Amino acid sequence: MPEDVMEWSVLVGYGVTYGLVVSVLFTVALFVGAAVGRDFLLDDYPPAVRERYGRPKSVRGRRTAIGFGLFFWGGCCVPLMVLAMSRLGAELGGDVGFLRAAVVGAVGFLTLSVYDLVVVDWIVFAGLRPRLLALPGTEGMEEYRDLRFHAVAAAKGSPLIVVVGVVVGGVVAAVEAIT
Repeated sequence: MPEDVMEWSVLVGYGVTYGLVVSVLFTVALFVGAAVGRDFLLDDYPPAVRERYGRPKSVRGRRTAIGFGLFFWGGCCVPLMVLAMSRLGAELGGDVGFLRAAVVGAVGFLTLSVYDLVVVDWIVFAGLRPRLLALPGTEGMEEYRDLRFHAVAAAKGSPLIVVVGVVVGGVVAAVEAIT
């Protein structure tokens, strides 16, 4: 296999592996968050579900959303990305650089985005519909099964894939320039 192809496969492999680990942690955090503050992701529900629920996000839901964000981004994403970059640098035998880091970051976030759409939104949320993820008073609503709603929400978030890649690449390049 040519060296360029082999390097790209390593980068994509790191991104997918990182993305899958983060996806599993995201799923665990999602269920824990729902157990603590059922409405913590209120803004991510279909409009008809939010309308029937009829209440703003509770104080507990807002606190849970902040805790979820801090845990997920600060406790999972950043430390795992640091680990991935250090292991990648060791495997490649030197600096990772902007482009390599950007590819791994973007592929990792793409993996998380696809997992979130297919596994969390379509299979779990719309298909299995666990009671824990249904807002009180909205159980059984057909709008939970609206696959298009979830696909459109995922598409709206897709520009973040490039943003995450650029940020990860920039941070890695800056750190490598300093050290």
